[in-house]
Amino acid sequence: MVFNHLDPQLPVIRNMVREFAEKRVEPLARKIDEENTIPQDLLDLLGGMGFTSMRVPEEYGGPGFTLLQTAVAAEELSRISSGVGILATVSGDMVAYPIMEYASADLKEEYLAKLANGGIGAFGLTEPCCGSDAASLTTKAVKEGDEYVISGRKTFITNAVYADFFLVAARTGKLEDKHRGVSLFVVDRSNCIEVSKLDMMGYRGSGTGEILFNECRVPKENRIGREGEGFKIAMMALNEGRIVTASTGLGVAQAAFEDALKYARTRTSMGASLIDHQMVASHIADMSVKLEAIRSLIYMAAWEADQGDSDYIRLASIAKYSAAKWGTDIVRLAMQVHGGFGYSRESRVERLYRDIKMIEIGDGTNEVQKLVITKALTGKIHPFKP
Repeated sequence: MVFNHLDPQLPVIRNMVREFAEKRVEPLARKIDEENTIPQDLLDLLGGMGFTSMRVPEEYGGPGFTLLQTAVAAEELSRISSGVGILATVSGDMVAYPIMEYASADLKEEYLAKLANGGIGAFGLTEPCCGSDAASLTTKAVKEGDEYVISGRKTFITNAVYADFFLVAARTGKLEDKHRGVSLFVVDRSNCIEVSKLDMMGYRGSGTGEILFNECRVPKENRIGREGEGFKIAMMALNEGRIVTASTGLGVAQAAFEDALKYARTRTSMGASLIDHQMVASHIADMSVKLEAIRSLIYMAAWEADQGDSDYIRLASIAKYSAAKWGTDIVRLAMQVHGGFGYSRESRVERLYRDIKMIEIGDGTNEVQKLVITKALTGKIHPFKP
């Protein structure tokens, strides 16, 4: 398979994750979707297998996956359950990465080890006031002595229901400071935090919720980076996150393709298998082309990031955009191949159809991805190094 020559561990990781997902997650996948929750025993298994700490280095007890390895794991988990896949990628990458790259030695020691020991993290950026315009966030962090007092509301936060701690982007400057007035904090779950589960259309079971911070007191040592650097750090986390989120969409699209191919080969119509009908065969071929294109773009972006190539930011948005645009096409065609059965709640394709829409919205909409691509092409976006 593509890119295996760059990392001999990729097929090993793929086979390991696929075996786990098919054995442990697949029997629960429909229930996870219907009940919008992941059972605690499965959460414990995910943590024990290192899926909630994939990017955590081995020195802190984690698997020490590269971004490319993480992308493959996310793809395989999401092929069975998007809710499980996105939970793992948010905790194991979007939370782990900024701590790993930008936090103090003490924070790394405490919170990377917490992830490695099965803890779950959530990334608190989006607010009711502002989704794509994250620089306008209003959650406040007011410094009082050796502490910050954090108050505000976050929404559409993956893992909110399950999280042991949160990375919280909060305003330490004035509103007119926009992104320059935002800092990033690690906030432990406590009585000052109220979480309300949201009933989302797809990626169900991901623990997506709204979070209210009621004057949460956080030691100044829990700030990641300097004051005012939080927005830049959060954007770097999103750059990595777009690659692994795209990988969850790839897993969804892969599952839809597999179901459509199987159905087309076994279902008969007008005295022939569906796949022997020219239009159905055309759909299957179109799905296959787009699937491999998405996979190649995601793997290329992840590999470039692992090599330290600054152009990975542009490639990450290209990968995310392709997974959203073509992934949606793949699942739509899969439902078309299934006909009425695909439109039924009895089919997996119906769930996948609901799931894939999130890739067009989460971690930056399609429109935002095009904006990032254009800015990168004109030299207006660069990696942030403290």
